[in-house]
Amino acid sequence: MQRKMIVALITFLVTVFGTVSNALVFIAARRMNSMNSSFGIITKNQAICNFLIATNLLVYYSHFIGMFAMTVYEISNLSHFLIAVNRFCAVFLPYYYEKLFTVFSTKILRNVIWVASAIWCMVLYELVGCKFSYDVASWSLAFLATDMCTQLTWYSDFTFNTSFVVLTLITNLLTAFKAGRNSRILMNAAGIKMSKRQKQRELNFVKQSFLQGLSVFSGQVTYYLIAPLLSNPVLIFIIGSLWAFMHSIEGGIILASNQEMRSVFIIEFNNCFHFERIIGLNNLFQ
Repeated sequence: MQRKMIVALITFLVTVFGTVSNALVFIAARRMNSMNSSFGIITKNQAICNFLIATNLLVYYSHFIGMFAMTVYEISNLSHFLIAVNRFCAVFLPYYYEKLFTVFSTKILRNVIWVASAIWCMVLYELVGCKFSYDVASWSLAFLATDMCTQLTWYSDFTFNTSFVVLTLITNLLTAFKAGRNSRILMNAAGIKMSKRQKQRELNFVKQSFLQGLSVFSGQVTYYLIAPLLSNPVLIFIIGSLWAFMHSIEGGIILASNQEMRSVFIIEFNNCFHFERIIGLNNLFQ
């Protein structure tokens, strides 16, 4: 009973944090003028996927929920990669960026990712029969434990998604290096020193890219390589569920690394505070 309470508490806390943080990312992205672009479309799409993964943690008792969880998981990973490609093209191919990532073409890419992921997961986890459903022993979602499913999911899930995660991380780091180099060249040519704020922005981008890549990568590795070696049910649950937990906390990583998003809520809070103060003063003198 005590173990079940621990599992329930962990699930509840991660779910609340994941839903709130990713909802805040989505709200901030909608209110930022800089997010009315292809990059903003992909970012909001990813926030929605991470939000759905977080809420999905509370509903385990159906293999259809498992298929839905995997579909959203694939969409989130592919959105990660698309964001990385978007940044890469903006830095390395600035003259072609506007043509490649128009709002219309980005929406098409977003829709293709949703449809392709849904078909991919429906074929693998429903038609083929490698169902991803609730496992009573580990209190988490698990693939059907057959030799065929073990071999299939090793390639269709672990190898496929891990490759995309590594490729996304490398692409982001190359983009950060190139963007920083271009910025320093322009400033040196103009005889301007880089400000602490600009250095901090570059550092935050590298941190965000690295932490997001590390979080998704660790979720993959722990599920396939570490969880099978454990015997304690609570540890199996925690390690085996990291793939979902890590996507849930991505909203927190984005908010912690992105000052512009945080400023949206800070400005709104200050406006509300000043408005209430003015109302209070008016009531006082009436």
